[in-house]
Amino acid sequence: MSLHWRIAKLAAIVYFIQGSLGIANVAFPLYLRAQGFSIAKIAWLTAVGAFPWYCKIIYGAVSDAIPLWGLRRKPYLVICSAFSSIGWCLLSVLPPNEMCLIVAMSVANLGLAATDVITDGLVVEHSVAGTAQIYQGISWGARSIGSVIAGVTGGILAARYPANFIFLLTAMLPLTSLVAALFVQEDPVRREQKKQNILTPIRDSFRYLLRGDLKWLSLLLLIASGSAAIGTPLFFYLREKLGFDEVFLGVLGSVAWAGAILGCLVFLTGSRHLSLKTTLYWAVGVAFVDALLALLIRSQISALSMTLFSGILGYMTLLPLLSSAAKLSHATGIESSLFAILASLFNMGQAGSSIAGGFLYEQVGLKALILMTAAFVLLGFLVVPRLKVL
Repeated sequence: MSLHWRIAKLAAIVYFIQGSLGIANVAFPLYLRAQGFSIAKIAWLTAVGAFPWYCKIIYGAVSDAIPLWGLRRKPYLVICSAFSSIGWCLLSVLPPNEMCLIVAMSVANLGLAATDVITDGLVVEHSVAGTAQIYQGISWGARSIGSVIAGVTGGILAARYPANFIFLLTAMLPLTSLVAALFVQEDPVRREQKKQNILTPIRDSFRYLLRGDLKWLSLLLLIASGSAAIGTPLFFYLREKLGFDEVFLGVLGSVAWAGAILGCLVFLTGSRHLSLKTTLYWAVGVAFVDALLALLIRSQISALSMTLFSGILGYMTLLPLLSSAAKLSHATGIESSLFAILASLFNMGQAGSSIAGGFLYEQVGLKALILMTAAFVLLGFLVVPRLKVL
């Protein structure tokens, strides 16, 4: 087993900055609510503004097929980090109407999603048997650490400063990734590899996606993404029904990501002795329990404890899925594109679930929404047995 620490360090830096962008996680939904938007509308705006995450295969295909200055990854990391910063600046200065909000969020998410794809491409290229789980654990562990810091910080900022200032402050963070990308050492693409049709990796990705284990993993990703239905309604339930203030909401964000770090450690320790297929069985069961934990939140103490457990269980669900996607993408020759389309499916599933969750919350309430979500994720038990290679 050979771990490339140069790649692991780069992934840790990029994901740490991505987690740090969470300093706006409290201010942003409250800002939208202050503009008079309903919970369903906020879920819809957030999902639409995140559409660049659903097009990740395009960024992977461009990176695979069109090197810039003889390099496939480094130039894109620099450019996309700049886009993310510009998007947050736009969110700070543009008027808060639907169109401007969607444009600003789209630019910010374009930069962030593309950076994510390029970094994933580097990680997947170096993922072999026994290292896929480790790379994913390092990457997402770093993001969790950044998110822990950002949670409390974001809550304090939301309580003391206007949202526009927080958005401008958030815009500074991707510039750190930009600087880190400048120091990436990447081997130039050989001359015979430079000319590729950009559609080739996309076409090949869909061919892989429609056969073997990949088609079942795709379905499993869509089912697992159903948990996102609870997110936005739960946030506003905590704020408007239970009366939690901005600082405490930020603390909950940090607690959730602290749990995620513990979840990473559990996964890194336990996955070495289990097959990926076995971890997927555990992931489905854990996702079911995770959804039901929200029913137990009644006070600040229960919110803290349930949020911690949810953070642990959430990553024990996510990391097996990502590790399986990385393993099935390896050695295909289109690693970045194939992994990107799998991640896009998960993101699209989350968006659809979020929109549906916002609508259902206003129709049936939080308890019924949680029960429906938990029942939905159990469908994963019907899919995992069909995976043969893992």
